[in-house]
Amino acid sequence: MIGDPLKLFGLHLAELRRQRGWSQEKLALESGMARSYLSGIERGVRNVSLINICALSGTLGVNPAEMLNFGSGKGDGGALVLEQRCAEFNITPAQRVTVRHMALMNDTEQDAIASVARVIAARAQQQM
Repeated sequence: MIGDPLKLFGLHLAELRRQRGWSQEKLALESGMARSYLSGIERGVRNVSLINICALSGTLGVNPAEMLNFGSGKGDGGALVLEQRCAEFNITPAQRVTVRHMALMNDTEQDAIASVARVIAARAQQQM
């Protein structure tokens, strides 16, 4: 598997939720879980337990195995979701590549890249 399984699971959960036209709030109400907890799962910062995976699968009407089917046949498992999200924000192809690679990084790596980007942006502002 390529990438952080927590982030890939979160992307997959968000996609399953969106396929039903549900907000995080709706999923929270239906599943009995806190919206902030679901947000953490979708962002890949919460390690969801097996019991909660089963509860979410029941709420979403999918087999529990489908909840863990985030890597088969899609390369990194989240490319399609990332492409859909990128299209929503009308970003450039170079930005899409960056988003795709950052989704595979852990939080420390993402923080380092974000720090570099802030320095570059600040220098660009100074030169204007």
